[in-house]
Amino acid sequence: MTPAREPWPREPAESWPVRVAAVAMVVDALLLIAHVLHRSASVLDPDGSWFFPFRRAALWNGGQDGSLVEFFGLLQLGAAAVLLLRAGLRGPARRVLAAWGGILLLLLADDQFRIHERVGARLALDRLVPSLGATTAQELGGLLFWAVSGLLLVDGLIRLHRRSAPAAQSASWRLLVTVVPFVLVAVGYVLLGVARPGLVVGPEGEAVALVRIAVKLLTMTLLLVQALRLTASRP
Repeated sequence: MTPAREPWPREPAESWPVRVAAVAMVVDALLLIAHVLHRSASVLDPDGSWFFPFRRAALWNGGQDGSLVEFFGLLQLGAAAVLLLRAGLRGPARRVLAAWGGILLLLLADDQFRIHERVGARLALDRLVPSLGATTAQELGGLLFWAVSGLLLVDGLIRLHRRSAPAAQSASWRLLVTVVPFVLVAVGYVLLGVARPGLVVGPEGEAVALVRIAVKLLTMTLLLVQALRLTASRP
């Protein structure tokens, strides 16, 4: 008599976030390497015989709108937002997660429609402070927009955090820890451009920009992983 086959063991739901994180991190690394090759092609390959695909295609420039770095980051951000909204709308004890999803959607909309850039340009801070360049004034105005908007968003987030269950509160704290490094780097980059404009150009500027791009991309990956973990564990 042939012995009955044992059922194939089911893979724990918690392993999916790990797999997604591994794949996303590899893609992140490849895109960041492509960005470095694009920005340094003229130095590494002056004749243009090896790095030609990376030299001309702005698609590889992670600091520009429409780049593959931006697309992949926004794809992860949008997925994380949808998952958090889905998790947060399952009950009133999880509303703080829905609030996080709404904030990520707002960030996605800002990237797509350049909201803070337009507001920063409208503020025209270079008229108030003539020493500021137009680009620096726009970035500083955009930072001011986010400072005001952030106060309103944080106030609503705190209210929902207090009303949520302990598991959802713990998840909210983890999301906050994930976002804080990106916020600090983004604010620091703008303030550095205001205080020392010459530092954000040349080789030093390329290094600073790479740090900003890498932190932004990795933050979006970690947000997606956090959202997947919440979906798997269902707090």
